[in-house]
Amino acid sequence: MKKFIYCETPFQVIVALCIKEQFCKKEDIVDIFIADTFSGYDKIATNLRKANIFNKVIEVKVKDIVYAKKIYQFILRLFYIFFPKVLIKRRITKDFDVYDEMYCWNYYLVTASIRSYYAFRKHRLKVFMFEEAYISYLPIDEVIPVRGFLKLLEIRNRLCGISYAIRKNIDGLLLFEPENIIYKPSCKIYKINRDIFNKKEFKKTIDDIFNVGDALKKYDKKYIIFEEAMFANDPEIDDERIIDKIIDIVGKDNVIIKLHPRTSEDRFSKKGIKTLGSDGIPWEALTCVGDFSDKVFITISSSSITTYKTIFGNKIKAYMLFKFIKPNLIAFDSKYAEFWEKFGVITKEGGVCMPNNEEEFFGKLTEEVKKGK
Repeated sequence: MKKFIYCETPFQVIVALCIKEQFCKKEDIVDIFIADTFSGYDKIATNLRKANIFNKVIEVKVKDIVYAKKIYQFILRLFYIFFPKVLIKRRITKDFDVYDEMYCWNYYLVTASIRSYYAFRKHRLKVFMFEEAYISYLPIDEVIPVRGFLKLLEIRNRLCGISYAIRKNIDGLLLFEPENIIYKPSCKIYKINRDIFNKKEFKKTIDDIFNVGDALKKYDKKYIIFEEAMFANDPEIDDERIIDKIIDIVGKDNVIIKLHPRTSEDRFSKKGIKTLGSDGIPWEALTCVGDFSDKVFITISSSSITTYKTIFGNKIKAYMLFKFIKPNLIAFDSKYAEFWEKFGVITKEGGVCMPNNEEEFFGKLTEEVKKGK
């Protein structure tokens, strides 16, 4: 059987390695597609080739149409919807194989076009969507609605007699914690086995692929604060005041702020606080190889916390502050409270605290600092 795994982030590459281990047989031919949608994608692709884990490592050039900003890029999107073969030949590879299964995190323009290409050739390509942090546990059609170009593509498919080639008709969903899902998908759910993360040879593979190496030495402080994309989305959010107060309590010499890749402004280094930007090494690779059991994580709702727990099953000490910060984001709508409640259950003994208000949080943090001293 021939399969390929489509990846758009370093985290997805790690999940791809798990899929290759668990859901592929030795006799299967498995390729991996690495999209140019993240920094250092080409280096990771090169390291994957050296590791000789996949049959082929194919670099996919789609960043300009995925994140289209110019008119001609939107025109290209429209063109590729009606001519998916051209998208494949120009953006993926001229020697596109006949695959039996596709694994991806999101069924959208690129992956949907690949499936449509096969459907027009009367070949049924099975589609499995895999975990991409907590968003995969929420109703995807509400978080990422079928609209715009994807809606047009699905209408085209129905009109052309391949109505099965739409997002609701996928063959499976792969998750690390299936019991945390808050809706009932129409497809079968498969549990990803995380025992692989305990294997020394797997840790070595992750280290080699992502060049973790000395990057771990940068995390030499007890408290790690994860900045999120909210500042980029909504500059009015009051996160800086909260972070400043945290630093007053724990001390600036004990803190690292991990900046979000989408923020263009480093608000904290000028205050004498250690910050770390994006170096192309995914957080999941760092935590897979390194030991963070003595650290305290603080975040509003960063998936770095949820993935650390759901993927590795590690006990951690962390604070998530989303309950008393009110950003205008769909993931914080009350309809998703069920996921956070379920996540709270699996992390109760693992040390993840979700305070209801500032007073509760700062009280707990102050008490912890006193105990630590």
